[in-house]
Formats: sequence, C-alpha cells, structure tokens
Amino acid sequence: MLTPYSSSKFITKTLTSASGEQFRVVFLVSFVNGEVKAQVVSAKKISVVCLPEFKEKSPVTFTYTPASSPVVSLFNPLFFFNSQPTRAPAY
Repeated sequence: MLTPYSSSKFITKTLTSASGEQFRVVFLVSFVNGEVKAQVVSAKKISVVCLPEFKEKSPVTFTYTPASSPVVSLFNPLFFFNSQPTRAPAY
C-alpha cells in the first residue's frame, strides 16, 4: 500500500489552465485526522489529436427546369391506365 492512511483513493480530474491548456491531474485523496487531504500525484498535458477542419460553404447552384418543358412520360396522357384492363382474381 502506498499510504498508511485509511480510505485513500486516487481521483483523476481534467483541469484547464488560465491559457486554455488542459491537464489530466491525478490526486491522492485521504482522510488525515478527520480532514480531507489531497496531494497531486501526476499531471499530464492533454494533447488534441484531431479537430474538425472548418471550411467555408461553397455556394450551391440549382438548375431550374420549368414545368412546361417537354418531358417524355407514359403517365402524362393517361393512355397507360386506359390500356390496362382490370383483372378478376382467379379462384
């Protein structure tokens, strides 16, 4: 055991310095004479591995096709529906 005090624990906290850097700090917290005492065991700077790259949005160009443009469709004159007779179920 590292400490002679009873009920001691290692606590890990992430702290931010005044300059904005973040550190992972490990404390040893224990009860000594009825008081909570904490001691810094280690501190390690957290390095940022990857951040998203922010890019400006490129303008999107839309193509407009008016509704009156000639479009070949089977459903436009409704001949498709008239040429298909309904079927009765075969029992």
